[in-house]
Amino acid sequence: MSQQNARLSTSRRRQQIKKGRVVLYTFLTIYLIISLFPVLWMGITSFKEHKEIYTIPPTWIPEKPTLRNYIESLRDRPFGRYVVNSLYVALSVVGLSVACGVLGGYGLARFSFRGSKVVFGAILSSRLIPPIALVVPFNLIMITFDLIDRLESLIVTYTFFILPFIVWIMKGFFESIPQDLYDSAKVDGASKFKTFLFILLPITRPGIFAGAILAFLFSWNEFLFALTLTRKNAMTVPIGIVRYFDEYIDWGLIAGSTVIAIIPAIIFIVFFQRYIVSGITAGAVKY
Repeated sequence: MSQQNARLSTSRRRQQIKKGRVVLYTFLTIYLIISLFPVLWMGITSFKEHKEIYTIPPTWIPEKPTLRNYIESLRDRPFGRYVVNSLYVALSVVGLSVACGVLGGYGLARFSFRGSKVVFGAILSSRLIPPIALVVPFNLIMITFDLIDRLESLIVTYTFFILPFIVWIMKGFFESIPQDLYDSAKVDGASKFKTFLFILLPITRPGIFAGAILAFLFSWNEFLFALTLTRKNAMTVPIGIVRYFDEYIDWGLIAGSTVIAIIPAIIFIVFFQRYIVSGITAGAVKY
């Protein structure tokens, strides 16, 4: 009897777990549909003719799919230049902020010096300032150095905002590495530079790629400083899309441009997600 009761209780638990999973997956599916619906509708709209966009009731599948919105955005409008500007700024910010963030996090985590906590607190507190409060100071600085409407002004500004996050992330990663790993590398004759380059960096790859994703997405989507520090030549994707909102709003053109703007971000995230997973696995094996 006891074995039968145990089997019954086990089967009941399995049924409850299955029911809980069904409820959870159903909720996540509904949430995913609601979240992705605007993106899906925007993609559908980008393939519609102008008249079809305003038809009531709306059509889910375009009657005559067209690439006019994409062609006009890239050929007849300067949106392609905006994409190139955004890519240049985002990749530059990723390289600069990740390099400085890794070195800063390593120095604050592994070297003890007078005022290290004050330095770390100052780095983090700089990110607590509301961005709107820094619009005028950054404009004055860029005017002084003749950097208005230049991509360098955006690179410097974005690095200032994203660097504290990356330093904070990397400091936590380096602090989580056991001291035994440093001692074993020292016993094997590895210098501090070789230890950092060949042992620590591979272990901290998840943090490096997480910081790279944050830097890229922030630089790609930032609007406030791109609006105030650029005029014509250094405009980025968010400003280029906003320029389409004039007296006559072409929703098809806006939808096509927005889809073009989403593609590089998706590619960047998908590409680095694979390395994040492999980095976590590699780090676990090394530990």
